[in-house]
Amino acid sequence: MTKKFHILISEDEKLNFILLKKLLEKTYKDKLIIYHAPNGEKAVEICNENIDLVLMDVEMPIMNGFEATELIKAKFPNIPVIMQTAHCTQFHKEKALAVGSDAFLAKPIIRKDFEELLDLYAPKEFKRKNED
Repeated sequence: MTKKFHILISEDEKLNFILLKKLLEKTYKDKLIIYHAPNGEKAVEICNENIDLVLMDVEMPIMNGFEATELIKAKFPNIPVIMQTAHCTQFHKEKALAVGSDAFLAKPIIRKDFEELLDLYAPKEFKRKNED
C-alpha cells in the first residue's frame, strides 16, 4: 500500500480552500489525503499524529490560526504548520513564529513560493524532483 500525504487545510473561506486543494492536487495527484477545518477549533480537533502538514489561515471564526497553531504545536511539535494570511505584516510574521509556526505565506498565494515551502516541509517521500 502506497503512503499518502495527509494535509490539513484550516481555512474558513471556501474559495481559498478550493484554491489550496487544487494546488495540492496538481502537485501530488493521487498521493494526497486532504482534511478541511473551517475554523481553528476544528483544526485542533482534526489534527492527530497521522497529519503530515497543516496549512493554517490566520483569520478564522471561533478560534484564530495563532491560537490553533499554538495548541497543535504543543501537542504535536513535529507536525509542520505553514500559516497564511492576506494580512502580511511584520507583526503577523513575528506572531506566527512566536506561536510555533514553521513558515509564513502571504496571500494571494504564489504557486512557486507555495511549492518551495511544500518541498521544505513535506516528508521526504513527497518532495518533488525539481519539476517546473
